[in-house]
Amino acid sequence: MDDDKSKVGLKKIALFEERGPTSRFISAEVDENGKLIVSGQDVGETPRKLIDDGDYEFIVTVNAEDKDRVTLALIEKVFGGRFGAVDEFRQFLEEKGIPYGWMVW
Repeated sequence: MDDDKSKVGLKKIALFEERGPTSRFISAEVDENGKLIVSGQDVGETPRKLIDDGDYEFIVTVNAEDKDRVTLALIEKVFGGRFGAVDEFRQFLEEKGIPYGWMVW
């Protein structure tokens, strides 16, 4: 999980990775139909104990028409209640290399 600006615009990002007796990998992606998918996979000891298999996966899917609600909820969670929310959001967009408009009047 690095902060590589070249990843902006990709349709899939890694959110978490931990290797060990049970390794866990978590990612988020937007599929070809515009659905938002956050998924994980456990590999190793725990899946063998629980289901007698080397791995299992778990997935949360949000339909394309509900992605805007997710976007607004996440913006509220991260920036809500903050005096500098607009400036902090703009800084976030800059850090991620995401184009945006800015105006003051």
